[in-house]
Amino acid sequence: MRYMPDLNRISEALTGAFGVRQVYGDPVERDGTLVIPAARVATGGGSGGGGGSEPGGHHGGAATVDDATTGDAEGEAGVETSGEADTLGEGGGGGFGFGRRAEPAGALVVDDQGVRWVPAVDVNRIVLGGQIAFVLAAAVVAWAVTRRRRRRR
Repeated sequence: MRYMPDLNRISEALTGAFGVRQVYGDPVERDGTLVIPAARVATGGGSGGGGGSEPGGHHGGAATVDDATTGDAEGEAGVETSGEADTLGEGGGGGFGFGRRAEPAGALVVDDQGVRWVPAVDVNRIVLGGQIAFVLAAAVVAWAVTRRRRRRR
């Protein structure tokens, strides 16, 4: 039994996943000002595969039903080296992956003054940047103090 993905369903899902609506949201109008939200969207995907041997014999060293129960002198570690036993399985495979990440980028604002871009402010990124800068500054100060103490000796 082989797994065959439904390519029509996958194609329809991907068609709906990629488009201008994924980046630009529905416009919002209030007091004569039109705001069109925008986002950064990153999308990735993958696929898979598989294989195996055809049923009905030893192809590629497939294990057999008899292999698990016999351990005669002809085979190694209980594996039968001759015979017409049926295989336990024929192999298989499959797979498909899809992921997306979106974050606000800003908004286009349309009003009496014209069209302008207003970027979104990511406070978490600003805080993380400040923490990284603090740790780097502390490491530099610690290195300088250690070096100065070694020179005095």
